[in-house]
Amino acid sequence: MKQYVIFNVGDYSFGVDILEIVEIIKPNKIVKVPSMPQYVEGIIDVRGTSVPVYNLAKRLEIESNAEAQKIIIVELSKFQLGFLVDDVSEILKIEDEKIEKASESIRGIKRKFIDSIARVNDDMIIILDLKNVLTIEEEDQISEMLTEKNQ
Repeated sequence: MKQYVIFNVGDYSFGVDILEIVEIIKPNKIVKVPSMPQYVEGIIDVRGTSVPVYNLAKRLEIESNAEAQKIIIVELSKFQLGFLVDDVSEILKIEDEKIEKASESIRGIKRKFIDSIARVNDDMIIILDLKNVLTIEEEDQISEMLTEKNQ
């Protein structure tokens, strides 16, 4: 049994292993950065550290009209990264037997980000693998941007 942070983006419910998450914050001032992909909202300051913020709806190519949002911050290999989501709803313990690997037949929602599907009561929760959200090129681009910003 693992604990997952459950959040919404558009009409979808997603989960991420709680151990992947550093913290969840309300968005403060997001500073735009030129020449970044459209799904990169910019960077925020979190206690003196510059954290890039990805708009998860844009990255997953799904519709979102949320007014209030949250940022889920995760630790990647080289830096922290924030994901802008519509809302964080709960922390949920899910038994291993209720989780199945995502079928290869799943299309849409950027397949490489999906780790598995959890069935909880009558709901299906898409378990994301946030470490696959960045390509190696994107990781290098962000590392470069953060290095320049911190000099």
